[in-house]
Amino acid sequence: MRKMSKLKRGDRLFAYALLIPTVIYLACVFVYPIVQSLCWSFLHYDLLDGSPVHFVGFGNYAEILASGQFWYSLWNSIWFTLFTCSVELVLGFFCALLLNQTFPGRTFFRASIIIPWALLTMVNGLLWDYMLQPGTNGGALQIVLHALHLLPQASNPVWLATITGTVFWAGVADIWKMTPFMTLLLLAGLQSLPGELYEAAMLDGAGFWKKIRYVTIPQVMPAVIIAVVLRVMGAFRVYDILTEFTGSDTTSVTYLTFDNAFRYFYLGKASAMAWLSTLFIIGLIIYYIRILKKNMDEA
Repeated sequence: MRKMSKLKRGDRLFAYALLIPTVIYLACVFVYPIVQSLCWSFLHYDLLDGSPVHFVGFGNYAEILASGQFWYSLWNSIWFTLFTCSVELVLGFFCALLLNQTFPGRTFFRASIIIPWALLTMVNGLLWDYMLQPGTNGGALQIVLHALHLLPQASNPVWLATITGTVFWAGVADIWKMTPFMTLLLLAGLQSLPGELYEAAMLDGAGFWKKIRYVTIPQVMPAVIIAVVLRVMGAFRVYDILTEFTGSDTTSVTYLTFDNAFRYFYLGKASAMAWLSTLFIIGLIIYYIRILKKNMDEA
């Protein structure tokens, strides 16, 4: 027994030794920057004005919360998140329903739907920016609308002339790219459903929409909540696609945070802004997890 205990102790120490490089890596790459940004958020830390770094407490947070620019960019982020996640959820759900059926070429369409999601976000932004370009010849969208007589021939709209238009079209580009991601998550949830539930519903005389309402949606709800949580986290911190559409940092709170940190070098203010955004996202995640737990308890 003593020999076995020594062997177990040696194995345990060996396992801990193998974990040390990973722990050090995680501490340097993730833990240290998080703690550092939290400390910076309580400091006046401006690399350009030449002033000394000093403690200001919640001064950065108060300045941000009193800034109309921050609230405007936060509203744009919230609107973008609600718009894209809602449309992606609806489109992804019905695409998943379609791809869950048996029909010729199903494997081909399942593989093809991944293509928009596989594109780099910057490439996606450049593609849509080219499509939305105004001018005498116009972009692809303007040409198609003229050809379908949905837009007067003399009309030459500038789709990205306003912040609202920019956020909307950036949302459309995000929907085109990320709907396949939502589809795959929901398709995985649909494939786990037992066929006996649908057979019982058919015996009770349930039609297509009743089966979706009373069988599919309740059973696939855990997958829906997980998909929504992942997309909310991704959509709220949108940055890269907006850089292709505009140079205004008020289009999202992430864009504003990036500009404060790496264009103006207000590191203390940018850190406080990042933590406010993080707390907002954490609040949303906790809310969705509580809904998921409640749904699982009821099931």
